[in-house]
Amino acid sequence: MGQLRPVPSGERAATVLSMDEQELPVLDEAGVRDQLLAFARDLNRIYHKERARAEELEHTLHELEESYFATVKTLAFVVEARDAHTRSHLSRAHDYAVALAQRVQPELADDRVFRYGFLLHDIGKVGIPDHILRKPSPLTREEWEVMQTHPILGGQMLGPIRFLQRAIPIVECHHERWDGKGYPRGLKGEEIPLAARIFSVALFRSMKPSTRSLRRAARSSTRPSQNRSPRCAASGAGLGRSRTGRPTSTESRG
Repeated sequence: MGQLRPVPSGERAATVLSMDEQELPVLDEAGVRDQLLAFARDLNRIYHKERARAEELEHTLHELEESYFATVKTLAFVVEARDAHTRSHLSRAHDYAVALAQRVQPELADDRVFRYGFLLHDIGKVGIPDHILRKPSPLTREEWEVMQTHPILGGQMLGPIRFLQRAIPIVECHHERWDGKGYPRGLKGEEIPLAARIFSVALFRSMKPSTRSLRRAARSSTRPSQNRSPRCAASGAGLGRSRTGRPTSTESRG
């Protein structure tokens, strides 16, 4: 069996020198440049394609949102048509609420989900019997207790609809009062969600005096305007009505 022989230092140096002297492959600069340009063109093409897809998706989402809004408005008007006492006030209440929200907290006015809540505030009335909802005379105490369930019914109806979750506090709390004597939960002061406080003031200002008087029968004689959020009521004081019944600022723009 042969034995391993250490390589003398001189031979090792000669071996390294011979490896260094081997020729390296020549870089094809023109070919590399062409490949980089082709890669850049591919990236540019992919970018524009994805951007077009994003714009198309954004357009589709906008159309879907508009469809949702139209559906919500239709549903809200159907509910309103059932109640002879509040018929035709829906658009006024919505417009007042949006105008008031712009004064109190502008981001609420810009959020379409809250506008859905303004429109759907009485959606729970679909569960109130017609003999109570359409009764021309003041409600009895028992009938009034049934009527007071409509905010909770409305919240239960909207509960399964994911995109309307933030609208539920408006539906459930727009009849709460600043003094804690509202319904359905008797919330007081700032326990009441801000959007619901805003809408409560807008709802009061949008309804006709005869409607307010009729539906307040068998309830507290405290002035309703005193039962709203002072901050929201003060902000709403600068909103008047145009000849069309829509809110308009009464403050000077000078």
